[in-house]
Amino acid sequence: MSSNILNSVHAVLVPVDKGDPILGIEILEGPYQHITFSFKKFIVMRERMEDGMVPTKFETEIHSAPEGFVPDEDFDLYCSEVLLAWLSFISTANFSDLIKAETRGVH
Repeated sequence: MSSNILNSVHAVLVPVDKGDPILGIEILEGPYQHITFSFKKFIVMRERMEDGMVPTKFETEIHSAPEGFVPDEDFDLYCSEVLLAWLSFISTANFSDLIKAETRGVH
């Protein structure tokens, strides 16, 4: 049984100096537990690979991490797995009930 990487992270709002908070991702378990990061930028390339995948380039920003943490290629790979799982979920999930739901508050 494979586990979904999205079960080991959750979305958080990260305060910024000016403007609205940004959407961050806090890692809840695994080797990168207690790290909060966000995707500063990602670009979906126009071409497709032979397997049908579309290459993407992305940059991350670390908002909080255990002392001494230094992002490396393994962390980049982890972030790419989170991004792919997130995009896959968004593309296959049915959000119609959520969109129709009446909400209150500031949006």
